[in-house]
This record gives sequence, C-alpha cells and structure tokens, in this order.
Amino acid sequence: MPDMFNAPIPGESLTTEPGNYPWEQPPLHADPMDALEYHMEQLTDEKVTDNVIDMMDIGVPVEIIADTLLTSAIMNGIHSVDVKMLLKPVMHMQIKSLGDVAGIDYKEYMSDYDDKEEMARIKRQQRIAAKLGVQSKLSGAPKDKGDMIEADVAEMLMNEPQEEEMASDTETTAPEQGIMAKEQM
Repeated sequence: MPDMFNAPIPGESLTTEPGNYPWEQPPLHADPMDALEYHMEQLTDEKVTDNVIDMMDIGVPVEIIADTLLTSAIMNGIHSVDVKMLLKPVMHMQIKSLGDVAGIDYKEYMSDYDDKEEMARIKRQQRIAAKLGVQSKLSGAPKDKGDMIEADVAEMLMNEPQEEEMASDTETTAPEQGIMAKEQM
C-alpha cells in the first residue's frame, strides 16, 4: 500500500523547476513537415503497424488511434499541440490506408458505433413498456427477437406489484423504533 503521508501536497508541482518533463522543453520538431515525417517513419515500423492494425481489428476507431499517437508524441516532446492539430487529418488518412491494405472492416469515428436501428428498437420497447404498465399482456406469439424482448418486458411489467399495493404494505408495518420515535411518546 502506498504511503499516504508521502504524497505530494497541493501546489507542490508549482515549486519545482520548470522543464523537468519532455513536454516542458522545446519540441524536437517545430516544423509540421518534420513532425509528419517522424510519424510516417513510426507507422512504417513493423511493431507499430501491427499494433495499429490490431487496434483497428478489435474495434478501436481510427480517430482514437490517430489522437493517441499524436498525444503520445506531445508527451514525449516530439512536437507541440498545435502541430498535433495540423497533423491529425493526415494521420487519420494514413491509418485508414493501413486498415484498407490489411483488409480490416474498421470504424473511423466513435459516432460510427451509434446504431440507429438499435436506438429505434429501444425507444419502441420503452413506449410499449409504458403502455403495458396500464394495459394487459400482449396477445399472440412473438415474431422475431425484438418482439420476444418486448414480450419479456411486458411479462415483467405485469408481474411487478403495483404502486398502490406497495404503499399499502408499508402502511401496515410497525412504526420505526429510534431516537425520533422516543420523542413522540
């Protein structure tokens, strides 16, 4: 277990000499073209290429991979944040081309994971569940997986005790014994 009394105090980082970390030093590549050349050399490294392809294969979007590579370079003092913003579209395209060459079905952005049909199905289930709270069970056999889930939701709602039943159960219980109960006697 770490020693909690040996932790830095708030503001202690402001008392150290500036320039102790790579990102506090002038960047290695101030010119965006030099920084781009550095990143292209990194992406041709077999180990980096394999890691990028593996990440795309497991579903990490290209946008996240590019952002991570560029942010890592900032932390290591390779280039600055403004150069990162300039290089991000180019890195995005380069990583996409790696995925195309590898034949991977990849996602470009996190928004590609938004499944419109799934969202519509969930909203439909919520509307049905709200209506079934007052109505009886659905009649007929479910036709597909979505209908089976809707039927399950309907069955769960019909089996739950109603709010009035729950309220009457709480009223019949004995009053609580505690500090406040003693004052009322």
